[in-house]
Amino acid sequence: MIYLKEEEIQGDWFEEPHKREVKHLIAPWTVGSSHLWVGTSTVAPGNRTNSHAHDHNEEVFFCVSGRGRFIVDDEERDYFPGCVVYCPPGSYHQVVNTGTEPLKSVCSVSPPFEQEQFKHDHDANN
Repeated sequence: MIYLKEEEIQGDWFEEPHKREVKHLIAPWTVGSSHLWVGTSTVAPGNRTNSHAHDHNEEVFFCVSGRGRFIVDDEERDYFPGCVVYCPPGSYHQVVNTGTEPLKSVCSVSPPFEQEQFKHDHDANN
């Protein structure tokens, strides 16, 4: 068993206008997983993730707190606690925090991100 506490994991920080923190809870480079990546993404109020796609990865987002909008390709929906969004491989997706508190999601990716792929896909300059 590997037992982790999110609060003890250092995250990757991104600056405005994509101000957010991503914590890699389960990843090949953290626990040696081979079929799964699980993490949290917390988007600051008034910010958004960069719109991006993963060519070969499915991704699922589960909102645990905050409010916003979720965009997948040309479709946009309200996003709030209890919502689950599936992003198929190759779909462009983006989370927008329209609220006044951090917008937090638990995310799962399969096959798992590789560390360099994660950095490349989430770099707003790409």
